[in-house]
Amino acid sequence: MGASDKLAVVVGGGITGSAQALLLAQIGYRVILVDAATTPDSKANAGAGAGHSLALRTVAMSCRSQQLLHSAGLWPVDAGCPIHRVLVNDKGRFGSVRFDRHDYSVAALGWVVRNQQLEGHLNRLTAEAPAIEVIRPATATVHRVNADQVEVVIEHDKRQREVTAQLLVAADGTHSAIRTRLGIETQVTDYEQHALVANVICQREHHHIAYERFTDTGPLALLPLDKNMMAVVCTLDSARIETFRQASNEQLLDELQQRFGGRLGRFQEIGPSALFPLSLVRAKMQVQGCAVLIGNASVTLHPVAGQGLNLALRDVFELAAQLNRHAVVNDALTSFTRARKPDQQFVVRQTDALARWFRRPVSGLQLPVSAARATSMLMLDTIPALRNRFGRRNAGLDIPLSAVNGGD
Repeated sequence: MGASDKLAVVVGGGITGSAQALLLAQIGYRVILVDAATTPDSKANAGAGAGHSLALRTVAMSCRSQQLLHSAGLWPVDAGCPIHRVLVNDKGRFGSVRFDRHDYSVAALGWVVRNQQLEGHLNRLTAEAPAIEVIRPATATVHRVNADQVEVVIEHDKRQREVTAQLLVAADGTHSAIRTRLGIETQVTDYEQHALVANVICQREHHHIAYERFTDTGPLALLPLDKNMMAVVCTLDSARIETFRQASNEQLLDELQQRFGGRLGRFQEIGPSALFPLSLVRAKMQVQGCAVLIGNASVTLHPVAGQGLNLALRDVFELAAQLNRHAVVNDALTSFTRARKPDQQFVVRQTDALARWFRRPVSGLQLPVSAARATSMLMLDTIPALRNRFGRRNAGLDIPLSAVNGGD
């Protein structure tokens, strides 16, 4: 069977699933993309309200992720806001770290993109691709899977369709129904935290600077959008979450101002906010037979350092590269898991350590731990080699990936 005769079913029509479907089509697969959403952009701004840019949700892309999408023709023209500098500090403690694009000879350390723009662009590309059949709203159920093929039942418009494919890609999120159906167990670490996500208007312009500030309940990230608009991801203790659910916009602005300080002047307006529980969720297997988990279905991370989508996109591109390199899908999946394991393990360890390390302790160890944290900040900022290595790693610049065209 030639590559052009191979059929892949991709479950999940978000950024990760759509990108995977498009790359598979580029290497000669026929693809069925199954999406539970009613419309292509219904997930991109779920709960965000209508119209106004303050209501639109965003994603943070590393330099490497943007390069990968651009090289594959998947990056929207004039998309997003580039990040030129990143400033990291620990609220109430000495020490800070600065990362600058010029230190890495790149146009931007990363990009902040509205979900609606990127996801909408990818959905248009999937709709236009002759090799991709998009079915929405629909659900997919695995009936049988082995190393050579998978039988999937797709339910759409109250009708069922049975499909036999050579590859199944589960990109259906943290609570993946495909993962459950495959019987793949997860390891879950509850951080007992929630993330508050919103956009705010600031008194001063951001000048393409992103901020990561570690506070008493966890990290607070402000990411640049329009000239004085920032996307906010604020970590909160779950024990107090009802207070924030009931808070007015003015109360939320005051809370964020107190946590961040006055570097951007006063916070003047906040858009619709959303609260999400934070956990580390890891699938104990990424591949079963010819089925593979990618994105949040495989690993869901704490949002500190913004690595979740970037890790997922590296999976997407490596999977396409290995499938293009190997004639047998099972061989490709074996090579894929071997190639991706070091990066996945590193990011999980780093993200988990940051989430725990920079949460203010309440024990008698507070003073020495505080001193150690301040020292680590100072070392990163004053030792260029250490800072550059850390910055390059988090921008994705030093992470090896196989080229989709078969090269290294």
